[in-house]
Amino acid sequence: MFLSMFSHHFPQIHVPPWKLLYWAALFPGIFAQDTENKCTISSPHAICVLGEVLGTVGGEATLPCNFTFTQRDTEITKMSWKKGHFHGWPFINKSKDGSITNTGTIKHHKQLDIVGDVSSGKVSLKIRNLNLNDNGTYYCRFWYNTEEKKNDAFTSYPGTRLVVGVKPKISFVNQSFNGTIDFTCKGSGIPLPNLELLHPNGTKLNTMKKKDSKEIKLHINIAEAVPVGKYTCVGTNIHGETRVEIILGLKDEPTSLTVGPIAGIVFLSLLLVAALIALILWRRRKTAGKGKGSEDKPSSTTCKVSTSSPTTLELPGRETTYETLHGTSSGNETTYETLRGASSGKETTYETLCGISSGKETAYETLHTA
Repeated sequence: MFLSMFSHHFPQIHVPPWKLLYWAALFPGIFAQDTENKCTISSPHAICVLGEVLGTVGGEATLPCNFTFTQRDTEITKMSWKKGHFHGWPFINKSKDGSITNTGTIKHHKQLDIVGDVSSGKVSLKIRNLNLNDNGTYYCRFWYNTEEKKNDAFTSYPGTRLVVGVKPKISFVNQSFNGTIDFTCKGSGIPLPNLELLHPNGTKLNTMKKKDSKEIKLHINIAEAVPVGKYTCVGTNIHGETRVEIILGLKDEPTSLTVGPIAGIVFLSLLLVAALIALILWRRRKTAGKGKGSEDKPSSTTCKVSTSSPTTLELPGRETTYETLHGTSSGNETTYETLRGASSGKETTYETLCGISSGKETAYETLHTA
């Protein structure tokens, strides 16, 4: 672990061994076996930060900074953050009353914040909506007062390095050519990922690698007789790991199993719709035919309904008698009857014309021809 001992102006200070033991007991976290922690010590003060923080584009990052002191009369009044140069100007400040000022030189004020209580010495810089321009080294600085010194300052060194990048993105393609299978695994990210192609049994396959500034490719040509199963392409960089799998030998089966039932369902649905349309059209035509047929009947079959006394019609040279018969009919049903009778020694046919009734007694006029 790197241990620096500087004052705020960074003159080298000789610290006796017994004092190192004293500081180790007082601040055990400073001497922990964590190479990411970087601490700046100047008796009686110390600042500890993380040596490196990772972030991804579009995400957020938190850079902690802890200021500790043994002098009881120490009062922290303000803290700030600088970027790029140790002696640069702060781009954001936070006072002990909680007020924050942002110069806007690094990021918009909505994308920067200092969280934590300044008076306690435990604060963090939070950066939102990360982009590649946020890469760099950040230094935290505390201002404090003691009985001996007023408005003194103490800055972390070597600071915190923020590394912003992109997680691996992987695409996997397999193609068959003349008894062999070509596997191509492509990966991108910032930094470019390390790619590996794994056999279904988990072992690493030997592949050809091609790399440029934006993409890395793995390529392997194998016989189609290789075992079927799940082949995996793994891409790894400092921001994470991505895996993409492809199943060899089972590529066509899911397609046939899926497309077959769907095609059958679609066909049956279309057939059912066609049948319903045909039924509706048939019923309409049937209804229209009935109406048209009733309208086209000759006027001679139209009933003359009379609920009063019989009517007599005189015909030349013949005696004509009208007889009135009574019958009932339900709904709009039409009744046809043929009666027979004897008149003047000859068989005479009585023809009953139709009548329409709505559930009431209806008179039918019957023509009797002698």
